[in-house]
Amino acid sequence: MEILNSRRITGPSLFTEFPGAMLEVQVSNTLQDEAIQVWEGSVRRYLNAVGWGPSATLTRKYNNGISLYFNAPIDVLYAACELNEAAWQLALSEMNNEGSVIFPQEVNRLKKEIEEELNPNILALKKGSIENKVRFLQSDDIVSVGTGEGSQSFAVDKISNPAEIDWNEVSDIPVILITGTNGKSTTVRLMETILAEAELNPGASSTDGLRINLETVEAGDYSGPEGARATLRTRGISSAVLEVARGGILRRGLPVENVQAAIITNVAEDHFGEWGVNSLPDMIETKFVVRKSLSEEGMLVVNADDAGCMKFAESLSETLCWFSLDGSNPVIQKHCEAGGRACYVEGSQFIYSEKSKKEIIAGVKDFPITVSGMARHNILNCLGAILLAKALDIHTAAIRKALSNFGGSYNENPGRGNFFEKDGITIVFDFAHNPHGLNAIIDLVSQFDAKRKLILMGQAGDRSDDDIFGLVKAASNFNPDKVIVCEIITYLRGREVGEIPELIKSCFMQHGIEENSIELRGDMLSGVNSALEWAESGDLLLLLALDQQEECIEVIQTFCAD
Repeated sequence: MEILNSRRITGPSLFTEFPGAMLEVQVSNTLQDEAIQVWEGSVRRYLNAVGWGPSATLTRKYNNGISLYFNAPIDVLYAACELNEAAWQLALSEMNNEGSVIFPQEVNRLKKEIEEELNPNILALKKGSIENKVRFLQSDDIVSVGTGEGSQSFAVDKISNPAEIDWNEVSDIPVILITGTNGKSTTVRLMETILAEAELNPGASSTDGLRINLETVEAGDYSGPEGARATLRTRGISSAVLEVARGGILRRGLPVENVQAAIITNVAEDHFGEWGVNSLPDMIETKFVVRKSLSEEGMLVVNADDAGCMKFAESLSETLCWFSLDGSNPVIQKHCEAGGRACYVEGSQFIYSEKSKKEIIAGVKDFPITVSGMARHNILNCLGAILLAKALDIHTAAIRKALSNFGGSYNENPGRGNFFEKDGITIVFDFAHNPHGLNAIIDLVSQFDAKRKLILMGQAGDRSDDDIFGLVKAASNFNPDKVIVCEIITYLRGREVGEIPELIKSCFMQHGIEENSIELRGDMLSGVNSALEWAESGDLLLLLALDQQEECIEVIQTFCAD
């Protein structure tokens, strides 16, 4: 019964809308109820001992594990985590019949940590933000009020007295949150383009980095809470679109509140087994946490073609906006009849409906990212982006112009269905890493004629064998003539070198791919080079490069330019 993780919850989360301390503990299913009961008693004893008094506790059971939470003031969350760990150790001692004594030295240690961490200025500043109806953002070293061009930031040890702040100079910008399994980063890019066209100077954070007014200022994965907060503190922006990843939601909670709109693009099987999320319903519930950040007038945009999302949303009280590839979808029809907002495809056109009035946005083929209407997943991404833009009251002309000018090049949307051509060879570069995303790109490329087909892929070591089997099954639907399997050295994550490639190879052979058609490579770059050497006119190469992306793209671009 060991502690798997101890962490601060700083924003609305799967558990609660309040900050606090969270423990993940490995506990057999048969002992979960007892462990929870004993922990609740232990944590209340410690809370009383340090002088905190009553605090709300919440627990969650999952297979061979439990989550243990109690709420705590935002200025002492590190100390709260220490207290939670001490409470669990006390509970463990009691369950092991070793006694349940709170030692004075432990209480004194916790009191000292609380005293050292206390920062009433943080609490005062947050109170001031609430009174003046602007957002409050807290990080380890920086706190801020307002967002974008109306934000003011302070070092945690140099916080201004709220009474000395000119609150007339503090304001907020419209914010959009984007989550889901696939399509998040593409939707972020689409929204950036629309916001820029509407002259709303967008800031964006995603797995593609931190971007200001369509320019990347920091590369890397900025889809977590701190990436979002860094974006929102940028004074040169007047709107923000933020990718909210599963890990960030579970690890810290949502990064910001009172947002104008949020979207769940879709939810599929991916990243199971972490943070107590072990099933598709668990993942759906996690993604729908974004609704907790909506303002009173905020809108939740949901995919009506996703059965799990549709079912979960049925019981929600938030204002819903639906999108679908099919205007005859019963959810869409019922919603439109009731006057709700929806966006869907009718015939060959994007249709927006509000208050039972239909508006033609554009033809599906008018937007390059749809690849003449063949890229169904990007049609869905466009539908979602249109609804998000409408939630901000952006005019149709700006939406139409932005999406008409957004293509599928690597510079515009890196690693999301980027096409290259050379001497009759078609190369598709994509980051698909789960069955849902891979099926989407295969659905697209399978519509192209090809003499021979090649697929290049690898996988990170933290995926389960079942996850890898599912990915290879999807890849096998491509019916490749050649398979290149690459090691991803930087993402072994507990696996041995060669373990994942051999597993992928074995899975392909189980799906009828001959062993002599499968090539193993030590990294993605050497795999891409090998694929290009193999290619002949009429071939189709699907390169799923999850590592060394920049190097791989450079090799592909050089190949096509020669």
